[in-house]
Amino acid sequence: MAKMSEKQSVEIWTTFKDMLLGHQGEGGNQTNLNLMILEMIETRDASKQMQLLKKVVAKIKEETEGESSQLLCLNSLVNVYLLCDKKQPLKKALISVLMSLANPQRMQVTTFVNEQVLEMLNNSKHTGWKTEGLKRHVNMISGLMDNFQIGEDAVHSMVDKLVVFLSETCHIFIKQARETQTPVLQTSWMQAALFSVQTLNKMCQKYQEDIRRAVQEKPNGIGQNLTELLNIACEVIQTETYILDLKTACAMTMPICLRLLYLDIVIPLIVKNVFPSRYDSSMSDSLPKLESVCSMELDSKSLTPTSYLCVCNGILAMLNSNDLMHEYGPGACLLTDVLDEMTQLTYRLQTTTDRLINSRTLLLWSNKARKMLTEHADDSHIHFKFSSDGPIIQWLLNHVWTHWEDPIDAIRQQTRSLFESILHIHLLQSKECFDPKNSKFLEDLLVCLLATNSHSKGRYGCLSCLVEVVGASKVLQCEPEICHNLMPFMTELGLATYISEFLERCFNSHFKELIKLSNSAESENMWNKSWVDPVVSCLCTGTTEQKTHIVEYILPKLLKCNSKCLKYLIAQLSATDSVLTASQLGALITCLKRARVMGLIKQSTGCSDVNKWKDIVAVKLLKHALCHTNDQIRLDALGLLCENVKRTAYVQKSDLDLIYFFMSLNLNNQSPAFRQNMSSLLKKLLIRLQESNQLLVRKSGKKTEGHFHLHDYKMFLKQLSSLLFDSIKPGSAFALRTTALSLLSLVNSIFPPASDDSLFLLVNEITSEEVDILLFCLTDTFEANKTEAFNLLSAIPEEQFGFQSESTLIALKNIGMKLISSSKPQDSTTAAFLFRLIVKQARFRFHTNKEQCGLHLVKEILQHLVQNDVKNARINLLHSAATSPMYPALHCIRYILADIDLRSSTCDRAGWQKVWQDVIEICLEIVSIVSPIISHSSPEGHVPDDMQTEAVDIPLKDESYIELEVDLSTDTSLKANGNVSKSKKTVKLMPEYLTVCCWRSIKEVSLLLGQLCETASIGCECDQALFTVDQVKTIGHCFTKLLLESVHRGAFEIAYAGFVKLCHILWRNPLSSLCLLPFEWMEDILLQIQANSSTSPLCSTRRSAGIPFYIQAIVATEPKECGQKCFQWVIKELLNLALGNGSTEISNAKVHSINILRSLYRETKLSEAVHPYVEDGLKAAILGFASKFWAVRNSSTLLFSALMNRIFGVKRNKEDQHKKNCMTGRIFFHRFPKMFPFIKEQLDIATKDMRSQSSRHLHPSLYPILMVLGRLFPSVIEGNDTSLDLTDFLPYVLRCAHSPVAKTRIMASRALAPLVFKDQVQRILVQLFESLPFTQAEVRSQNFVHGVLLQIVGMLKIIDENCKELPAIKENLISQFTNKNWIMTRENRCLVTRAAFLEITHWLGVDSQEMQSVVKSEVLDQSFYPLCTPGVYELYAQLAHIFIAMLEAKNRPFNSEDRQIILKLLQSPIYDICLCLLKKMVETLSAGEPTSSFFEEFCQSEEIFTEIVLMVVRRKELHQECLVQVWSIYLVYIFAIYLHCQFWSIHLT
Repeated sequence: MAKMSEKQSVEIWTTFKDMLLGHQGEGGNQTNLNLMILEMIETRDASKQMQLLKKVVAKIKEETEGESSQLLCLNSLVNVYLLCDKKQPLKKALISVLMSLANPQRMQVTTFVNEQVLEMLNNSKHTGWKTEGLKRHVNMISGLMDNFQIGEDAVHSMVDKLVVFLSETCHIFIKQARETQTPVLQTSWMQAALFSVQTLNKMCQKYQEDIRRAVQEKPNGIGQNLTELLNIACEVIQTETYILDLKTACAMTMPICLRLLYLDIVIPLIVKNVFPSRYDSSMSDSLPKLESVCSMELDSKSLTPTSYLCVCNGILAMLNSNDLMHEYGPGACLLTDVLDEMTQLTYRLQTTTDRLINSRTLLLWSNKARKMLTEHADDSHIHFKFSSDGPIIQWLLNHVWTHWEDPIDAIRQQTRSLFESILHIHLLQSKECFDPKNSKFLEDLLVCLLATNSHSKGRYGCLSCLVEVVGASKVLQCEPEICHNLMPFMTELGLATYISEFLERCFNSHFKELIKLSNSAESENMWNKSWVDPVVSCLCTGTTEQKTHIVEYILPKLLKCNSKCLKYLIAQLSATDSVLTASQLGALITCLKRARVMGLIKQSTGCSDVNKWKDIVAVKLLKHALCHTNDQIRLDALGLLCENVKRTAYVQKSDLDLIYFFMSLNLNNQSPAFRQNMSSLLKKLLIRLQESNQLLVRKSGKKTEGHFHLHDYKMFLKQLSSLLFDSIKPGSAFALRTTALSLLSLVNSIFPPASDDSLFLLVNEITSEEVDILLFCLTDTFEANKTEAFNLLSAIPEEQFGFQSESTLIALKNIGMKLISSSKPQDSTTAAFLFRLIVKQARFRFHTNKEQCGLHLVKEILQHLVQNDVKNARINLLHSAATSPMYPALHCIRYILADIDLRSSTCDRAGWQKVWQDVIEICLEIVSIVSPIISHSSPEGHVPDDMQTEAVDIPLKDESYIELEVDLSTDTSLKANGNVSKSKKTVKLMPEYLTVCCWRSIKEVSLLLGQLCETASIGCECDQALFTVDQVKTIGHCFTKLLLESVHRGAFEIAYAGFVKLCHILWRNPLSSLCLLPFEWMEDILLQIQANSSTSPLCSTRRSAGIPFYIQAIVATEPKECGQKCFQWVIKELLNLALGNGSTEISNAKVHSINILRSLYRETKLSEAVHPYVEDGLKAAILGFASKFWAVRNSSTLLFSALMNRIFGVKRNKEDQHKKNCMTGRIFFHRFPKMFPFIKEQLDIATKDMRSQSSRHLHPSLYPILMVLGRLFPSVIEGNDTSLDLTDFLPYVLRCAHSPVAKTRIMASRALAPLVFKDQVQRILVQLFESLPFTQAEVRSQNFVHGVLLQIVGMLKIIDENCKELPAIKENLISQFTNKNWIMTRENRCLVTRAAFLEITHWLGVDSQEMQSVVKSEVLDQSFYPLCTPGVYELYAQLAHIFIAMLEAKNRPFNSEDRQIILKLLQSPIYDICLCLLKKMVETLSAGEPTSSFFEEFCQSEEIFTEIVLMVVRRKELHQECLVQVWSIYLVYIFAIYLHCQFWSIHLT
């Protein structure tokens, strides 16, 4: 329940106290009512408040109408209502109560509301407009209009006064926001102003006529206030410092005020001020009043794109249909003019905010257009404007194609909604609402969308909208196998959600259509074949990712659409006479699991078959699944048993037995993902046991069945806990110990000791031996195990065992103090958990709470740190690193603080302030001690000379073996065996200890200081805050030194984690001296970078070391609601440095700026903020490739890689160039319009002399540009945009065929595809073929031949197999092909070009006699070329592909020549050839039936099979991929024999 603020409670209490004093003599009934109201206010229990409110209302209704006591109580309730918080449940209850009163009482309540609101407003004026009170009053007025008729009536009666009050309030809030310097407080005032403006807008909309009447009656009163409000709104719109929501609200206020003040000229006034280019001077002649209104300067030239879009949005939102369609010129109206202005504004939109508000405004525009078409159904002029082939609809569609893949989720969703509105506009305009399936426009849209890239997320949203209009039958008519075709794309999680939504729309629509036509078994069978069969097939044969996503996203929707398909699924998966395969079993279990979660599998009855689980599948089969070799099948089987749609459904004993059987076999699983999923499923089971326990307890008194279930539950939990404790004994494996500890913690959390009605108490089952085991687990090398053991130990009641006694705690403390000096990191963690265990008891050394106990321990640890570790480090750091490092003590302090609330009222502030002062001083001293090591140019292994002379023969201590023995029978004694002396070590072993000690010390200092800043109060009052401003500045200086001067990556990376916490707190601190610190630090670091001094301590190597982390921490924690001004200023300065003119000397400033930019572009928190600066960053990266300095080039390559990932996403598949992680050329250049002229200019420079044979022209910027173009792909729905014509790049890319760099030629072939439109493909291909030489003598450069062939291959790959022009293209190319056959023969001495030419012939399907002879001769004579010849591998791999295709195409028996060639292929020393053939064999065998008569005999050949077996037996083939294929073939043969398959029967020798 939301609690009433203290100030509100005091106000109400004072009011009622005075009321009681004034009415003491009026009777006891009145006094009781008032006391009940006071009790209702004071209590914090929501249910008690409701009970008291009911009593008060009942008392009020009992009294006679009009009595003073009744009126007084009603007045009191009104007072309570007005002063309650908006979200408080009591306020909602009061609304319901007041609305349930009789009409006379309601009228009286309205009067009370009116009087009290006016009284509060008058009090505000008299008290000087206190801002906090104003905020509360605005909330109160807003609440009156929220579904509260009494409040609305009260507002209506005093609307003129409220408008005046709200306008004055807006003025005060805006003034406060303007004068406040602290960003957080400034944003707070803007939010208050926003709420006031929104309340005022709502009021003006609801009571327009009353306000306009008041304006006419009192033009100098409310009219003047509205004029001032209009000026404030214009000021907010014109000023960039205000938040977007406030701008949007003020933009809505502007047309509202104009309508209220100047109703008769509102349209011309808006046109004059917002669209001056469309303003006609003749309007002034007809309306002289226009000139008397001052200009507001709200046009696109005077405002930024953001502000102008807000104005357009406000006009569309606040004006009605008649105003928007009012023609003020020939065919001119506000609705079309707003869209025209937005089209012109498109290329000016750079920031995320601009694009977001633009998308929102366009969606609003489309909704207004839909409404207008509905209201003016008979107006042909309006309908003509929105024709499907008109400019408006076409522009909107182009906007959809451009933004449906936007990185901002909100823009993608709004774009999809816009497309849906376009469809409805078309239906309304064309009057095809009753039969949209006949629409040619919709059919063309559907065909185009189905032909787009299947990896595009946007297409599925648009298709989902289109299915709702045209129906699924139309989709199946265009693409019958659409469900089957989409299954391969379910591997990607990002696509799976979109695909599943589209398929859901399809099969729901199809099911309804079939039911309407014929509700028969044939219709259901048709539906199953269209949608269920592809899902079943993919569940059986798909990848793990496909199965997971289908089960998660598609299967539930299928079952929800038609629950009867579950029987069909089970029948399909069980339709076999033999044993189920792993894929079938997994699919069956998965479907059953999902059906049970959805409640489709009912609880079995007592008469069920005991050998069948739920009368569906055999228990034996389920048990087989629980111990299957496949991890996922075992997990799915466990999920089938554990999950249920009802949490109160009881668990049968047979299910518990199966679960225990599973647990006994799977606790030691080595997969972390498996263990996590298993824990999740067990948690669901345990919750079911706990929830159903309540139901069974109630049943146990009536029937014996519930008692038996409870007994089964308890026995299962006892067995499970015993099994888990046996699994954590010393010597158990890590996986087993981890799983057991996590499950024990799970049991303890679900059945807590504090619960009275808990089914099972784990602590009651723990014996003294198991306590010892848990204590021993604190010495585990893995921190997660220590944490689980600590949680279990903390849950053990003190009186149950004796290890929490004072003496035992002292022994634990002594062990911890010894472990602090260990050089083993895991020992320091053990000590930390021991100290946490002591703090949990809160009784150590007679302390009464955790804060005091923790303070005592921290002091003791600090004393040990100063007197031992730090002292030794001052003398000799090397000796200290080996014997008593400093970081364990800091590590323990950090862990102790995790259990202490430093803001608690019981916290000893004076004591903690002194401790924190000591901690800061010690941390600074530790940093100064280790800085010479971590700041060295080569910190790894560096030992200062002065340490080496003193470090010979240092004895080492080793506490890695710690044995904790607990003898509870002799008053609990703990012993620690450690500090075992080793032999003396020489100084050569010391650097390892030194490096670990230094960076771990920095790690603990950083994390400790960051944690303190995050948890402790910060301020300037020493008696209130634990940290002063000076201390915070000291901590900031420490982090600055660590990040800017450290060279060791581990040191500055971990310092970044602490610095992030500090910056996050500072940016949001209300003190200006603190909130401005990050900005001051940023100014200092930028000045140091720009100074470019050779004596600067900043590290220019190691990718600028900690400098990017330092800047990233500051800008990434800056509050987004404050506009991120610091980030915008910083990135602009960095881009200026990165794009600066080249100089003759190396510029460290440029290197630093590029490295910092890379860090900012990679930061996830800045993903939206960096988008407007991607263009300039990409320019800087590409230009950096051409730098003469290696440092700049190196940094530029890293920046370019980061930007490619930011633009296209992380690329996970090198071969998939035109599918994932790509975008259309239109989207790319609309998103980054400045890149178009830049790329064109750079391509011109890079390829100018490419054809010259006299010089080798290598331009460094060419490769990154081709990489960018290679990530683009053409789209069938690309619109024509003359300003971004991709064919402009075509001549430059074609020139790249002359490049001497092979990788450049390859990238050019990939970049060519998106530049060629469909109607140009054939012409470009012919042009490329004609450029090839006719004879070897004409070859001037094999590089050019190779480049042209690669470009031909790239063009052929983008041609759709279903393309109508495909036969004509092939025929034309084959005619060109015959003149260039020499390229594939030995006449061509370049094997690389031969391989490329053969790939083209393979695609064209050329099977000439000359080609067959070339292929056979090369395959049989593989020794003709040495294996070291360039291109020999590519050539023979291509020959193998072509030869297999030739053999498969022949419809003739398998002869001896074929056998000889195939054996030659299998014996080839080139693994590519052998691998190609083996893969084909696996494919043929896996198909179940041969694809041709040739391969039927080929796969039955005993000689070939013997050769394959010998490859395994003799280990003749050692390549891993080939061995995998060989074993696959061998297993298929053996499996076929085992099943006595007639087709594949083989006689083995």
